[in-house]
Amino acid sequence: MNNKKIHYAWKIMIACMCIKMGSAGALTVAMGNFVTPIVQDLGCEVSSLTMYVSIQAISMALMYTTASKILLSRKINLVMGIASIAEITGLALMSTYRSPYMFYFSGLITGIAQAFTGYVAIPTVINMWFRKRAGTVLGAVIAVGSAAGIVYNMLSAQLIVVFGWRVAYLILALIASVITLPAVFLIIRTPKEIGEQPYGIKESHCFETDSRETSESSIQEWGLTLKQAFRSGFFYLAWLACIVISYASGVSGYTATYTTMELEQSISFGSVAGIAVNIGTIISSLVLGRLNDKFGVKAGLIWGAGTALIGYSIMLLSRATPLFVIPGGFIVGLGASMYAVQCPLLAKSIVGTRNYSEIWSWMMMANSLIGGGLYSSIGLFYDKFGTYAGAFLMAIVLYFIAMVIGITANNFSVANRKKEI
Repeated sequence: MNNKKIHYAWKIMIACMCIKMGSAGALTVAMGNFVTPIVQDLGCEVSSLTMYVSIQAISMALMYTTASKILLSRKINLVMGIASIAEITGLALMSTYRSPYMFYFSGLITGIAQAFTGYVAIPTVINMWFRKRAGTVLGAVIAVGSAAGIVYNMLSAQLIVVFGWRVAYLILALIASVITLPAVFLIIRTPKEIGEQPYGIKESHCFETDSRETSESSIQEWGLTLKQAFRSGFFYLAWLACIVISYASGVSGYTATYTTMELEQSISFGSVAGIAVNIGTIISSLVLGRLNDKFGVKAGLIWGAGTALIGYSIMLLSRATPLFVIPGGFIVGLGASMYAVQCPLLAKSIVGTRNYSEIWSWMMMANSLIGGGLYSSIGLFYDKFGTYAGAFLMAIVLYFIAMVIGITANNFSVANRKKEI
């Protein structure tokens, strides 16, 4: 009677964590600490090298809708596995390049590959397997990714110092392959492939009237089609909220720059400020997931606005007392997972589970192109006015706008669902 085996969904969660700890984590530092030694070695400009990031982001965004279709129509472990191999190969190839323009090739292939393993793929897999605690699981996976980013940042710095940047890339690629590839190829499956229902389906499936086994299509609850979503005003409100969060979340990425440039502190102190944000981000992922599961998306949106108000207010005070940038950065970090955790959960709440992957891929394409494309514009606040104060105030305002729009969209969606029922 006590032979209860662990639900396969929890193995899926571990596999998603391995993606974040392996290939995804290694790619987060593909530039970072590498920029200075590569620029010095190749004698190129920083902007020509870091164009890699823009190419990666754009290619990833443009592939989101294609990725969502392929993930659901092919063997998912093979699709994600091949994409992971492409990511690792792109990272390893960077050790061989002799020109900044050659890095663009890696930016292209890793960007395309990340469309099949990142912001669309992970929520899709989790939505596939979890009808209960989906927010908590997604938050935990994102938290692991944030923690991995900190580790890779410190590790890459040491590898570059000891072995040089070329060997450092190869070592990171090797670590990524060992952690990610076995988990993806051996564990990632759909419920249909395993012959098992998603975790929590019995509690969430309101229309199940008997104990007969249900098919994969019949256990999926309410959901808009893509056409219905594009015809619904509340969908566009939710989409706008996600785009606003996407742009606002970029402000926290300037914490270290603000500390060293505007506050004129040392690089090591700026690094500490950046780590404070990262630690807050890890906690943010866990808190946001739990808040959404227990209290709904409104609670998550309120959390984001509240942490932005408190965190950036303290950051403004740090202009007079630089030490305040540490607690300010930490509190800002407590809302920094809004983009990675809150946005997909808001989308799921608005459009339902049935066609979530397809609809979310369209939303993510705009989120990434607009939010990522405008990231550099945040630096204009300092370029034009000599201070990041305007950027901090803008972030507060944008998070509150997102809260109001997101809550409004959710209310209209709930009303629409009641009409259908």
